[in-house]
Amino acid sequence: MFRTLARTALVCGLAAVGSTTAGAVEKIVYATYMSEVYTISKVDLWVMNEVEKRSNGQVKFEKYFSGALLKAPDLYPGLQNGAADMVLGTPSAYNRADFRLSNVTLPYISSKADAVGKALSDLYAGNPALRREYESRNARVLYMVPWAENTFWSSKPLAKADDFKGLKVRSVQSIADAVKKLGGTPVAMAWPEALDALGRGVVDVVSSSPFDSSVLGGIYESARVGTDGGDMGIFSSAVAAFNLQRWNALKPELRKIIEEVSAEAPARFLTELNGELDKGVEKLCAYKGDLKITLFPEAERAKIHGSVAKALQDEWVKWAAETTRADTAGLLKQYVDLVRKHEAASTWQSGFQRYTARNCGRS
Repeated sequence: MFRTLARTALVCGLAAVGSTTAGAVEKIVYATYMSEVYTISKVDLWVMNEVEKRSNGQVKFEKYFSGALLKAPDLYPGLQNGAADMVLGTPSAYNRADFRLSNVTLPYISSKADAVGKALSDLYAGNPALRREYESRNARVLYMVPWAENTFWSSKPLAKADDFKGLKVRSVQSIADAVKKLGGTPVAMAWPEALDALGRGVVDVVSSSPFDSSVLGGIYESARVGTDGGDMGIFSSAVAAFNLQRWNALKPELRKIIEEVSAEAPARFLTELNGELDKGVEKLCAYKGDLKITLFPEAERAKIHGSVAKALQDEWVKWAAETTRADTAGLLKQYVDLVRKHEAASTWQSGFQRYTARNCGRS
């Protein structure tokens, strides 16, 4: 599963240095499948820099971005087995069967990243079953943050629910389930492949694609239409976690520093995401290509939410309970209630909502 046995042995050796040598610097091996330019990666870089600074150099991070150490599906298995000390990944997508409860971040619930982010932090703190999902796999969660809202980038007209019928849509997780219900054909492929596939006609639509990373990756240059697809909202989260055994072996004062910095990470992420959404809007407004940006009309939005949202939730409750034996209906209700609580004070706008408000003349 991992790149090579030799690399794994080397990393494990690095990871062991701090815990076996009295007074030595704690070397923490960090891995993610994302590059350093993405929003959440910038937050992780800030976290690691802050930990090094606040620990007066007692902690040092060995950083591996862009899948250089562990590919996306290998991050959480690698964390469990000690191939890395800290990872940032999306276990709900790449290790879906093992992290079923983490898929509670379903579409059609909310597009407000601040409300979802706060709800995720509250949910993890207040739900023992969700914590066990990670701790039973040797993972100590540091923070959870939401991806930005889901977007659709299409080479075909896409402005109403019926337009999904017959389209090949790059999609994963619950977005793929929604696409099937709308009459489309989900196509599973990695994000880098999707960037090329739309331009070559391998797929008609690229989705399961947060607004900020979509624009940063330039997918709009291969599309004729960019849309919210009926306000599917936020469908997934990124999770930063520590190897639990390694965590317990750290000095209490170092754990305290990491905890304090990690507690600041979700707010830092929202600040970064807010800025990245605005930058994305600027790029779309400046783009001169043949691209039309649309929000689904309210009637179509209501149609999709009415026909798909509850079905997805009911299916998730049943599927997630198959192996977890948790109160999945209660977990989903707890999550939705927390989102609604935080939405009450939210003024957050999605990327496409910001674009529409700018009135760039391209919608």
